[in-house]
Amino acid sequence: TEVVGDTGDTLTVPGRVVPLPTGAATGGAVANGTYALQVPAGRVDLTQTQTQLNLVGGLVTRPDYAGGSFVLRVNVPLIRQSRSFQATQPQGTLAPVPPAQLPAQLRGALNAAAAAANAQVQSGLAATAASQNTDASGLGDVELSVAWVRRMERLRVAANVNLHLPTGRYDRARGPNPGFGDFSTLQPGVALTYALGDKPGDPRWMQGVSLAGRAAYGVNSTNRDTGYRSGNFAVLEGAAVKVMGPWAAGANLLRLQQLTDDRSAGGRVPGMRYRTHAAGPFVAYKFPGRDLAVNAQLSQSFGGRNALVARTLQLRLVGAW
Repeated sequence: TEVVGDTGDTLTVPGRVVPLPTGAATGGAVANGTYALQVPAGRVDLTQTQTQLNLVGGLVTRPDYAGGSFVLRVNVPLIRQSRSFQATQPQGTLAPVPPAQLPAQLRGALNAAAAAANAQVQSGLAATAASQNTDASGLGDVELSVAWVRRMERLRVAANVNLHLPTGRYDRARGPNPGFGDFSTLQPGVALTYALGDKPGDPRWMQGVSLAGRAAYGVNSTNRDTGYRSGNFAVLEGAAVKVMGPWAAGANLLRLQQLTDDRSAGGRVPGMRYRTHAAGPFVAYKFPGRDLAVNAQLSQSFGGRNALVARTLQLRLVGAW
């Protein structure tokens, strides 16, 4: 629904000062750079819709490895995006104000130079909007995962490593892209799930209640398309769920925080660290007598920095054979 910058405020078009080339227009009477166009800050209005179909397949081994099973998984996303990007910026004004005694011919030349500079600024703004205001679709970045999962009496532990591959289409001159760029992300992590009440003698309010937590750390390689490397990041996630027969309902909370600066041409890029939070409810249903379940989750992001603000609805169908 919007883009927020480093302060968490809606992203703006920064103001700028454009020195005016007045020397030739005034026959040398007013040197270049004596006057400038003061362009105030503008605003960015963005809406983007994304429809994504994830085809996920996996294999679970027998629990023959230190009491745990290995889980191998591949996630293939198919993505369609549509972005509406509107950038507006007020007309700039001439600075400093020309003196009253300035000849009319020179004043006209200054006004003409300011008008030409204003036209150039607005033309560049329109070109930027055109590159963003577009649709895109195709294969996204494929994710490969291997995890070790052990189930104990009340506790389940999972240690995993995910690898995101640059299979998605990416064009640096375009706004939305199905892929994030020609770079990979390695993301090791660990997750815990604890059942509060799964015994007949447990208090009634604890029956069917589980708590879960996940922590992961992501390392990005350099984007070969741009020479830009996004900083490393950490993910923390928590959830609580209540199982009631074939139904389950709960809530999820996530925080993603970039921990190191981006890098470009070998140097640091300060002030561009990404951060976002997301929270929302979910509900699930397991079909009786079958290894088949459906899950629906609604999530709203908040507290972002250098990030999109988004609301997502996810539907999952999971089966085992």
